[in-house]
Amino acid sequence: MSEPLSPTPSKTVDDVEDEDSQEALLFARCSTPAEGAAKTAAPAESPKRSQSRESSSSSSQRRSQFTGRQLLITALISLVTSVCIGVVLLIIGVGLSKGRAAKTGSTSTTAAPAAAASTGSEKTLQETLAKANEQIASLQKQVDVMRREQLLTQQNTRQSLENISATLKNPQLVPAAPATTTGVPGVSRMADAKLEVSPTQEEFIQLKERNRLTQYADEAIANGERRPLELLVEYMRDPQLPHLHDAAKAEFMRALRAIQILQREDPRYRLPVAELFKGDASIRDEADISPEALLKLLADHKQPWEVRLRVCFLLISSPLPQTNAALIKAIKEDPSLDVAKHAQLALEQRIKIRFRFFDIPAIEEWFQSQEK
Repeated sequence: MSEPLSPTPSKTVDDVEDEDSQEALLFARCSTPAEGAAKTAAPAESPKRSQSRESSSSSSQRRSQFTGRQLLITALISLVTSVCIGVVLLIIGVGLSKGRAAKTGSTSTTAAPAAAASTGSEKTLQETLAKANEQIASLQKQVDVMRREQLLTQQNTRQSLENISATLKNPQLVPAAPATTTGVPGVSRMADAKLEVSPTQEEFIQLKERNRLTQYADEAIANGERRPLELLVEYMRDPQLPHLHDAAKAEFMRALRAIQILQREDPRYRLPVAELFKGDASIRDEADISPEALLKLLADHKQPWEVRLRVCFLLISSPLPQTNAALIKAIKEDPSLDVAKHAQLALEQRIKIRFRFFDIPAIEEWFQSQEK
């Protein structure tokens, strides 16, 4: 098998010139005779050197010519590319300038009608706003008139409802109808006077009464007074108001529960002995007060409620037999609900029996059984 051919290396111009010079030298050496070789050896060397110098100078000239051509070609290429780029940029700039000029022209042409349209729209808006303000003012006047009429009707309705409720609670306020004479002498006939109330008025009356019951309970809780609680009891027992019995009972129980839980008194309070017993120098402390003096203080409703409440606590250890009766009287009649509550607590501690809160019938029943 044949071996693969090795690739021949490419020869440059310098290599070719060197090979030519070497072949010329060999040809010159072979053409001269052997005898004159020794004689002509010295002068032969000078032409060889001159030829090598000539070949090197020619190769350098060729190299300089080749590099000059390359530089010239690259310069021409760069010049052409720069010219092309400049032309392209010039074309783009001309196009942009034309577009801007067209836009400015279009905006200038549309600015005038837009300004005219804006002025026209502003005028129409001002006119519509003026009309709207006039309408609002007229509507406001109408609303004011309607409010005045509504207030007047509400006042009249309240006054009529109050009159009706007062008449229903107290029939004596109803004016008597004039007596009509009949054919029989000496016999008069009274026209039946009936108060006509519409269903709406009945609902208003009932709401007013329920609000009144709530107000009574609030007064009893806030001030600790007995009178509002007694009014609730009257509503509970009134046979003419059966529709308010449950409401009155609910408010009564709410007030009792609040009084039972609340603690209005100061636990550190003590009787002002120096003010209560100014003429008696022997009384300097609560322990020096006699049970009789304590009973007098409890029965005196002009004393502050704090004093009467503290007296109930001091009467727990009283040996007098009339102490229980005095405490029961305070439970029933004292104007302060707090004093009545502490009077019941003192009585329960004395007799070792518990009662429901403000269950006055049960307390009276027990007291009567003790007297027998």
